[in-house]
Amino acid sequence: MKILQPNWVHHDEKSIFSIDVHPSGEKFSTGGQGNDSGRVVIWNMAPVVDEEAEKDPTVPKILCQMDNHLACVNCVRWSGSGTMLASCADDKLIMIWKKTAGGGSAFGSAKTAEHWRCIATLRGHAGDVLDLAWSPQDQYIASCSVDNTVIIWDAKEFPHIVQVMKGHTGLVKGVTWDPVGKFIASQSDDKTLKIWKTSNFSLFKTITDPFEECGGTTHILRLSWSPDGQYLVSAHAMNGGGPTAQIIERDGWKCDKDFVGHRKAVTCVRFHDAILKRMAPKTNKSQQYCCLAVGARDKSLSVWLTALQRPLVVVYDLFQDSILDLSWSHNGYILLACSSDGRVACLQFSEEELGKPLSEEDKNSLYQRMYGKDITLDLYTQSNKDMIIEYPDLLNATQTKLTVPTLIPQTPQSTAEKSTDNDQTKTISQAIAKPSTSMEVHRPIAKQIETKTVDGKRRITPVFIPLTDDTETPAAGIGQFSSSSASKSSIITVEKKTDLPSSESNATPSTVSAVDSLVEQTVKLDIRLKKRSPPPNRTDRLKDLPRLPSPEKSTEPSASTGQQTPVVSGKVTVLTGTVTKAFGDYRIQVGNGAIKTGYGALCRVVGHLLSIPRSDKKIWESVIGSPVVSLALSKKYVVFCSLDGSIRYLDIRTGSPVLPVLSLTSPVVQCTFSANCKLAGVLTENCTLRVWDMDEQSIFLNGSCRDIMGTSFATLLHISDNGVPFIVLANGSSFSYSKKLESWVITNSSDPVMRLGLFCSKPGPMVRNIKSFPLTTIQSFGNFPPTNLRNFLNCQNNTWEFTAQVAFIENQIKIAEMINSPTELKHWYLMLGFHLAQNGTEDKVRQVLDQLLGTTFQLPTSGPEASILGIPKATLLEEILNQLKTQSQWQRIYMEYSEQLKMRQMKDEETESSPTVS
Repeated sequence: MKILQPNWVHHDEKSIFSIDVHPSGEKFSTGGQGNDSGRVVIWNMAPVVDEEAEKDPTVPKILCQMDNHLACVNCVRWSGSGTMLASCADDKLIMIWKKTAGGGSAFGSAKTAEHWRCIATLRGHAGDVLDLAWSPQDQYIASCSVDNTVIIWDAKEFPHIVQVMKGHTGLVKGVTWDPVGKFIASQSDDKTLKIWKTSNFSLFKTITDPFEECGGTTHILRLSWSPDGQYLVSAHAMNGGGPTAQIIERDGWKCDKDFVGHRKAVTCVRFHDAILKRMAPKTNKSQQYCCLAVGARDKSLSVWLTALQRPLVVVYDLFQDSILDLSWSHNGYILLACSSDGRVACLQFSEEELGKPLSEEDKNSLYQRMYGKDITLDLYTQSNKDMIIEYPDLLNATQTKLTVPTLIPQTPQSTAEKSTDNDQTKTISQAIAKPSTSMEVHRPIAKQIETKTVDGKRRITPVFIPLTDDTETPAAGIGQFSSSSASKSSIITVEKKTDLPSSESNATPSTVSAVDSLVEQTVKLDIRLKKRSPPPNRTDRLKDLPRLPSPEKSTEPSASTGQQTPVVSGKVTVLTGTVTKAFGDYRIQVGNGAIKTGYGALCRVVGHLLSIPRSDKKIWESVIGSPVVSLALSKKYVVFCSLDGSIRYLDIRTGSPVLPVLSLTSPVVQCTFSANCKLAGVLTENCTLRVWDMDEQSIFLNGSCRDIMGTSFATLLHISDNGVPFIVLANGSSFSYSKKLESWVITNSSDPVMRLGLFCSKPGPMVRNIKSFPLTTIQSFGNFPPTNLRNFLNCQNNTWEFTAQVAFIENQIKIAEMINSPTELKHWYLMLGFHLAQNGTEDKVRQVLDQLLGTTFQLPTSGPEASILGIPKATLLEEILNQLKTQSQWQRIYMEYSEQLKMRQMKDEETESSPTVS
């Protein structure tokens, strides 16, 4: 082993927080602090490991430097293919880099050998992003932040958020993917390590015991999963008062083993990506094992082979400060480490020291035996080949059926429930490998020795109990750690110089595999990275209809008497005399009691056509057996609502019925048609709301608006062409109903924020055009003047008033989007830009711009993601930028986002001009 410390790898004497080796091993990247920004640097590996190359002036040392991050870079990670590099920083951003043709240069530096361009900027975290990890097959990126969340990003084509996982109550400082693809692990300052299922991103397991004693925190908590998927090793843990790296077994998530020996908290662990093998010296049989590096705040680094009892090497005082990141070369023998002191170290091993990496064929065969899954298959996108079987009883039965998951037999749940842990373990051993009968069981070493030399220095001898050199490892058991929970290591101090222990204890290997519940074993992973929602339980067509609250009658206590009083939507009044209503070329006359018969009085209704000015022609006549209390006209239909709750829809041109006579439980107080005559709605006295589709002659909406009535009553009912009902109450409040949300949405109320917003953001002269401006028109019916007009005249001057104003405008935008009103949507975006330009903060301005900009260079130019209600997001973004450029304090932000928008538009034009290959 050789230790190399190239002094030319640095960030201008600033801290280096992360390091990662390219999959090819020919280059590596570092991330950390630059002079006045965050810095990402790509370095040539050849001058690090080859002295001749280091001296050769024609061999470049630095390949590219990127200073795009606005704050310190905390993590850099290459994708598995090596075509992309991801970085995250304190500026809350994640950037994805890709190599392009030509050379590049950093700000203020000479031209470099390679050009790497930021192809996507991912915005979603509300705080510093501390760690990230690529999924197998590079389909997704997981990132964690001080905002206590883990975000899963789709990294393909158009990067976007797939899921935000919440559950930690402290800063999340490390995240890693299960190489099998079934889990994600995250570690936080809240002294927990959480396991999440990738099938639906629900929380699967929370581990707390190893971290309860942890006191001080660390900048990062980089944990790592073994390449065979059997073991997860955490960062900062404690055992008997001493810092450790905790080993968590996939089998039952047991935590009874750990790596001990470091004097201060473990900050990072990193498994070698390859499964290694070598010949056991005594038995001359092949061993398979994993390799792990551990870094800590005590400036020391240790390397472990799971086939050895003790660490392969321990390097003390490697740096002058904490080790912050580690990285192995893929299928190679190089380990890189970086420190907050701004230096990088390279440990170069030989094949004799580490072993030989398992071939891809052997590795895939191992996965096949352990999980019933070939790792070369895309774990996330091949839905027909995406069943990972971890339950041992199904392994043999599914070996030939992995490509057709629908044919995998389903074991009854009761059988799985009856199976005990011992039975399952036994079945695993039988299904994977025949266990050896000649292995002798030995107790693990219980103590670890810390020595003090004559000059007062402390030296710890790390001792761990994995497989011994002379023990044969079963083919499917990689890196098995054998120790009992009752035999956890401890630390003792010896006051004299002591040699290293000369004896080693054998341990019994055990063949392990994950044994989960049967339900978890048979989850199809083709939708594991999509938020799953169960299909609705529908038994008939009625249940497919959007439902509001139940329309049954209800009562509420009276404020004055405390007695129960019925909730009504309005007062029913029988029309008296002859009532006339006109619409376009038609006029309708209604006369209650106009016809007397032996069976009772009849209501007479007559339709007239206004053929010429000041004259009309009777075109039809009809009678109704119950007094009319409400009516409405449209260019196609007329509706008569009677006192007995009956409803009649007639053709306005002929007077013939369009629907049979309908009956509701109480009389109608409001009735209306949509402007396109497609929809007809009624509101009854007992708050029943019905909307019918006149073209389809079917129910469109059925429910109750009782919950929004309170002590008031409805004065207006309107149905938009899109089927959105609006109700205005006598107290000025108004509401609309969202079918998508299945809830009533407040469009106007006495809420102070709403009152302030409407007063200070008047859209201009009041125009009641409910078809073109539905929201503005509805809100004009309920004018709540401020209680003290003088306090609201300069509503931009106070911070709270600006905050309330922005909150009101953003709510207006969402309402306009919900009711499908593009003209008003654009207006309120312009209003938002105006207020932000006047009194906005940088964080708020960036938040609004980022929502419209999307991911740099990646927002599609067509489809629902590229526009809102048909208005391109780029248009809305330009409108807001035009507002911002009028204020000098926003010039920097204006130039930044204008440039990004221009570059994206140029790329769109190139894409459109490129010939299409069919």
